[in-house]
Amino acid sequence: MPQLDKVTFLSQFFWLCFFYLGFYYIILKFYLPKISRILALRRKKLGLSQEGITSLIEEKQKVQENYDTFLSKALITSKSLFNNFFSRTTNWLNNNATSINKTHYQNVNASYIHFLGETSLSQNLLLYHASQNLPEKLTFKMLLNNLENLKSKAVNSSSTSKLQVSTQETKKLKKAKK
Repeated sequence: MPQLDKVTFLSQFFWLCFFYLGFYYIILKFYLPKISRILALRRKKLGLSQEGITSLIEEKQKVQENYDTFLSKALITSKSLFNNFFSRTTNWLNNNATSINKTHYQNVNASYIHFLGETSLSQNLLLYHASQNLPEKLTFKMLLNNLENLKSKAVNSSSTSKLQVSTQETKKLKKAKK
């Protein structure tokens, strides 16, 4: 075999070592530093981008927190302003209604009270005169019916003062009849 020939073996081994070491030297001096610089730059960029991503996430969280606090403060402020406006409006309405009733409607209120008094007096006079013309049994029966009606109304409306007033009216009618 020619590869294992002792005469050419040494020259083949020399050229193999020469090219191998030359190729190794070129790669070591020219290509490996460039590759290592590129890898270092990529690591640095990747680290910066990771830091950028984390800083963006932190900034996003801060913006979200600021937005939430701003929104909650705005809601609290709007609620307090609404309550303040509502209470001021209610007070204004009550004051104006009271002042209008005292000034503009004073005559109307006085005439209304006068009318109620006249109506009540005329009803009482009518009952008084009607009770004198009726027989005693019929008058007594009407008074008892009125009393029972008033008691049932008093029970329904849970008002004992109305019952006391109606019993006093019944007593007055009895005294007036005598």
